Amino acid sequence: MLQGLLTRQTQVTTYQDREAQRFLSLLDKTNDVGQHLAVKTLRIHLLGEFVLLANEMPISGLDVPRLRSLLAYLALHRGVPQSRSRIAYALWPDSTDAQAHTNLRNLLFKLRLNPPKIDTILLVERQALCWQPDALWSLDVMDYESALARAEEARCIQDAQTERQALEEAVRLYQGDLLPNCYDEWICGERERLQQLYQGALERLIELLEQEGNYAPAIRVAQRLLRLDPLQEATYRHLMRLYAARGDRGAVSRTYQNCAAALKHELAIEPAVTTRKTYETLMRAED
Repeated sequence: MLQGLLTRQTQVTTYQDREAQRFLSLLDKTNDVGQHLAVKTLRIHLLGEFVLLANEMPISGLDVPRLRSLLAYLALHRGVPQSRSRIAYALWPDSTDAQAHTNLRNLLFKLRLNPPKIDTILLVERQALCWQPDALWSLDVMDYESALARAEEARCIQDAQTERQALEEAVRLYQGDLLPNCYDEWICGERERLQQLYQGALERLIELLEQEGNYAPAIRVAQRLLRLDPLQEATYRHLMRLYAARGDRGAVSRTYQNCAAALKHELAIEPAVTTRKTYETLMRAED
């Protein structure tokens, strides 16, 4: 009899445990939903790679390239409602109008399956789409251009320190080309524009650091500029002058040899007269 009571007690306990586990599981799911719905901040990264953060947590389920392209398109055209026809043509230029519109509707349906709710970030109308005007969101491209604008303002009033700090922030924000894995025609011009701004920021930052006598960070920025364009002789010349200012004759020589090797390998040419004379002058100065 005692064994029977113990067996029944074990069964009751097991049943209660299962019910408790189910309750906790439902509670966890409810909390998860609440977290997804209560999106306080939304951050979008398009420079280097696509990253979407809600409350500083990565949002999964957005690994479809066309889905990322749609969000990127709307983010880069923020503030201006985009007609569905324009978006459909931009994302599917080789499809018929009917098929492109169908593809767009399918994308919007997939967006609704992923938190945060689409209505919290996008204004979806019958004829147009755009970001919600009152949504709390940030975009790395927008922050990048804002830093460049502050640098230009500081340059106009000859505030070199503020200009340098703003340029350093812009360079930090530029984690790579705009959606490098997206090959849509609509993004090519914007990608090139942002890259040219980045190149100009690096060149100006080298100048400012050199004026301050901060040769080590100036050299690092120049090396970063060379990675962007390894055939730019002006950067090699500048880098040689920076090494010479630090008294590093060996680095001057290596930089010139790297320049000559890159030009020969890629273009089958030798360094320009200006580059060669810069090298010879710097080497003689060390004697």
